[in-house]
Amino acid sequence: MLMGGQTASAIAAYLFKIASQHIGLSDHGGLAEKSEHVAKLLADLRSEFQTH
Repeated sequence: MLMGGQTASAIAAYLFKIASQHIGLSDHGGLAEKSEHVAKLLADLRSEFQTH
């Protein structure tokens, strides 16, 4: 997703889905906000992951 140019919002939704539906975490600890934060960090670092 990251290298495919997906938006931070799309990445956040994916992270939230994995954490809540596949790992079984609840949103009581601000999971949605944490997913958004991590997705933004990853999107901001996208250029660092590009192959040279």
